[in-house]
Amino acid sequence: MAVTPLVDLHRALDARFTQIRPDHVVVNHYGDPAAEHRAVVAGVGLIDRYYRSKLKVSGADALTFLNSQVTNEVAKLAVGQGTYATAVDRKGKVLGDPYIYRFPDSLLVDVEPTATAGMVASWNHHIIADEVRIADLAGDMNTLSLVGPRSHDTLRAACDGEMPAIEPLHFAGLQIADQQVVCARSDFAGIESYDLFLWTQALIPVWSHLMKVAKKVRPRPFGDAALTTLMVEVGQPRYGRDLTDHNLPQEAGIEERAISYAKGCYLGQEVVCRVHNYGHVNRSLAGLLVDGDGLPAADDKILADGAEVGWITQAVDSPSLGRAIALGYVKRDWLTPGTELQARNRKGREWRLEVVSLPFATV
Repeated sequence: MAVTPLVDLHRALDARFTQIRPDHVVVNHYGDPAAEHRAVVAGVGLIDRYYRSKLKVSGADALTFLNSQVTNEVAKLAVGQGTYATAVDRKGKVLGDPYIYRFPDSLLVDVEPTATAGMVASWNHHIIADEVRIADLAGDMNTLSLVGPRSHDTLRAACDGEMPAIEPLHFAGLQIADQQVVCARSDFAGIESYDLFLWTQALIPVWSHLMKVAKKVRPRPFGDAALTTLMVEVGQPRYGRDLTDHNLPQEAGIEERAISYAKGCYLGQEVVCRVHNYGHVNRSLAGLLVDGDGLPAADDKILADGAEVGWITQAVDSPSLGRAIALGYVKRDWLTPGTELQARNRKGREWRLEVVSLPFATV
């Protein structure tokens, strides 16, 4: 069972922990997840995402090889740039949705741990005569993320030197608390978000320093519960929950961000392009307003007049809207906003649903 190196600092803040797949323990919240959510939306929050997998892809053919394995353009990245993409199999199903950053001599791949094994197995299978090396940096490189509209102000206050402006999907080297840090702007949470990639020995000094910056830009620590409500509200799918190897990338609403239709060949391209040329998918990730006591759970059925038309991926109580909302996959004929549906769990309990356009909230 993997646990963050910052576990003692989190316990000192009265953290409550939860287990996420695959076998990682993370902070769920620090006592009030709704207040954490609101603090991030209004200012800035700090979250420990140590569990994110890091892969170093190097070798003379690294750039062209990785370009042949993902749906977005990699070969044309300049040093200091990144991209968001999906890795798909031959059937176009999503193996992972990595952020990929180009360094002078390698590429850094940042991805959810649930995607790592399948994605790496696929890539290794397709290394034939290519000069490519894939190194797993798990346990050595970690992630702290600053999220919210004042994130850049916090970084500027925390940096030992001048803080550069970092455009979305770009990165820069920083020094914080005498530690070397790579700062990438991913906007992964659907709002302004900076990922700090740092070696394990830098975690405690950097976290501690960030928690001591001027009060007006000091981040509030937040956990996975608030991260979940933030991402659900803006309709941002999370791999392993709203996006899995059962989905085509277009079904999850990430086509514009994750797919280039102008790049060279890649694994699964025929299927992905066929879906694009055909004009639609048979089901899509939808926003759902939820009425009823409690919340439906992942995999609960979505029904229309008793017939199954989809399933729930996540349901939360939204701090921004003050009501229950959910994400779920719904068949195309029932995606019109205002459509009334039902959710039903295995015990027969039901909730009323209404289809709405995403995002639920602009935070």
